[in-house]
Amino acid sequence: MLSSQISISQSKKISIPGDKSISHRSVLFSSLAEGKSEIHGFLEGEDPLNTMHCFAKMGVEFTPQGKGSYSVQSPGKKNLHSPGSELDFGNAGTGIRLSAGLICGLPQIEAVLTGDASLQKRPMARIIDPLRAMGADIKSVSGDGKAPLAIKGKQLQDYQFKSPIASAQIKSALVLAALSSEIAIDYEEDELSRDHTENMIRFLGGNIEQITPLRFRLKPPYKFEGGKFVIPGDISSASFYIVFGLCGKGEPTIIRNVGLNPSRIGILTVLRNMGGKIEIADPRQECGEDIGDLVVYPSRLKRTEIEAHLIPSIIDEIPILAIAGLFSEGGFSIRNAKELRAKESDRIVSMVTNLQRLGVEVTEYEDGYEFSEVSSIRSAKIETYMDHRIAMSFAILSKLTGIDLQLDETSWVDTSFPGFFEILKQF
Repeated sequence: MLSSQISISQSKKISIPGDKSISHRSVLFSSLAEGKSEIHGFLEGEDPLNTMHCFAKMGVEFTPQGKGSYSVQSPGKKNLHSPGSELDFGNAGTGIRLSAGLICGLPQIEAVLTGDASLQKRPMARIIDPLRAMGADIKSVSGDGKAPLAIKGKQLQDYQFKSPIASAQIKSALVLAALSSEIAIDYEEDELSRDHTENMIRFLGGNIEQITPLRFRLKPPYKFEGGKFVIPGDISSASFYIVFGLCGKGEPTIIRNVGLNPSRIGILTVLRNMGGKIEIADPRQECGEDIGDLVVYPSRLKRTEIEAHLIPSIIDEIPILAIAGLFSEGGFSIRNAKELRAKESDRIVSMVTNLQRLGVEVTEYEDGYEFSEVSSIRSAKIETYMDHRIAMSFAILSKLTGIDLQLDETSWVDTSFPGFFEILKQF
């Protein structure tokens, strides 16, 4: 297994940007609510900012109040208006899918939702089909089930849905459509996906009937008043420095104010199963979400079997988990993760291709990949595939090993983690 060239001489305390998923939702829910809201800890990365700019085009005022803080003034969902031009979500898959659901339930709005070249390759039929079943007028402009999406808002109808995949984006798109159109929704999934939307509804005073752990029901009326949204640090962003701290040498790394939503901490479970020592200090709650400080100790890692039920909660962290696998006794394996092929890039192809360039023997499967214990890697040019998590994962590997890995482009990192490289330079 690889050994790290990085030695941390004293405990390093770092802070990470706000949670991207919750930042998107703070825009959506403050736009649904009539009146004034506050947002603090907002991730000022390209993805959430694009969502904010799109809702500003529909009549919501976002006034900066300092780094990561905004005052929001919304006319309420019934008084939002059609934008004067296309709504461009850039690379934000969460932004476009959740916003599409919300807009579908507003009869006064017509809009075209689009994004960059990467976003236009990503599947949208997964939300188009169930939204149409609710009565929505939504279509793929090109007819291939991908963005741009043309929407004519309508009054929707009560809906019961069992999702074929565990996806917080599908779930949230349908729930937001129900909220905007004042209809009931009964939603079920086979595995628990991220529940930030449900938490935010509860935080704002909404009532969710939890029928089973995997099924819930919402009924109108929905009356959300403006609130104060305090956004925790993003555990998906923290994961890069968790792995860095585990694979480095010397003193522990402390990562402050990390969101610890139970549906998101699969990364901690997997890394602990690999032998990683990670402690949670000062646990607390903000905005309906669990928060704590992570204390990460250099650890001797080993290969582990990642159980299928954990995949939805670690889907964004799998690239950096693979980097941890390079430092692990026995190597690394991930299966049951076909959803990786529908992310910002096909992350199975992205990881396999780049690992092979480093001289790692990797076996690719339709739903994952694996490699045996690795003793060395070579310098290579890394293709990031317009994917921020691929770029950050190999930047961490380069820093840990001291091997020059030439990333073809790193601008994608700003979509989710502005300041990533500045933190990396501190070690």
